[in-house]
Amino acid sequence: MSALVDPAPLQRLSSDLGGDVAVQHRFVNDFLALWHTRELRLRTAIAAADLEDADIVLLSIRSSSKMLGAVRLDHTASQLHSTVKDKDLSGCRRQLPHLSEVGVDTCMALSRHIKR
Repeated sequence: MSALVDPAPLQRLSSDLGGDVAVQHRFVNDFLALWHTRELRLRTAIAAADLEDADIVLLSIRSSSKMLGAVRLDHTASQLHSTVKDKDLSGCRRQLPHLSEVGVDTCMALSRHIKR
């Protein structure tokens, strides 16, 4: 598909769902619909120095990214997650724009995939 998304996990997801492409697309659409909410919650958590909430949001982003094969987003979120775990707020603030950019690019790639 692209350097953003590996199609293999999406194919496994479809297989795990009994080959039901509609359910797979619904899962992708749910991810797309939740992206801005997750991003806003992460921004808010980092701005408030709430590293516990940032940890929870990043776990959510990473787990759903793995299921969808969003490899670059998972990698970027993993780097930010390490920074959260290190309690490095200034590092978190520096990395957040890159995560946002990769998230938007990933959403566009996934959206193109389900429109095929």
